[in-house]
Amino acid sequence: MVRLVLALLLTVATSGCTSRMINERDDAFCQSQGTKPGSKAYFQCRLKQAVN
Repeated sequence: MVRLVLALLLTVATSGCTSRMINERDDAFCQSQGTKPGSKAYFQCRLKQAVN
């Protein structure tokens, strides 16, 4: 039972880290394409990345 709880806690703790890593990767990709945060092109790039 203790192992199950620890496994669940570990899964929850690392899921936020994974989400942040994906967000940082997508941000870096879109900026490397020449788009600026807040611009329409940046938004479209981030939307494409989220779908893929």
